[in-house]
Amino acid sequence: MAIQNLLCCLLLAATKASAKWIVPGARWRDTEGNLVNAHAGSVTVEQETGKFFLFGEYKVQGQVEGGGISVYSSDDLATWEHHGMALGMLQIPSRSEFD
Repeated sequence: MAIQNLLCCLLLAATKASAKWIVPGARWRDTEGNLVNAHAGSVTVEQETGKFFLFGEYKVQGQVEGGGISVYSSDDLATWEHHGMALGMLQIPSRSEFD
C-alpha cells in the first residue's frame, strides 16, 4: 500500500512539472501567448548570463519587406519573451512617389 501511495504521489508530481519542448515546424508562442514573429531569425547567447536572444524579421500578411526586426529572449530556448523591435518598420515609398 505504501508503494502505491508513493507511486501515486510521484505520478502527481510529474504531471505538475511543466516540460518544455521545441517542436520543429510548430508555431511557437511567446510568454504573452502571441506567435513568435521572427522570420529568418538568428539566435545569439550572452556569455555572462547564458541568456539567448532571437532577432528576426517582423512580418505581417501581405507585407513584402521592411517590417523591422523583432527581439526575443529565452533562458531555455523553449520559452521566449518578446522585447519589442530592435529596428522599426521601414516606410518604403510607393512607385508613384518617384514619378
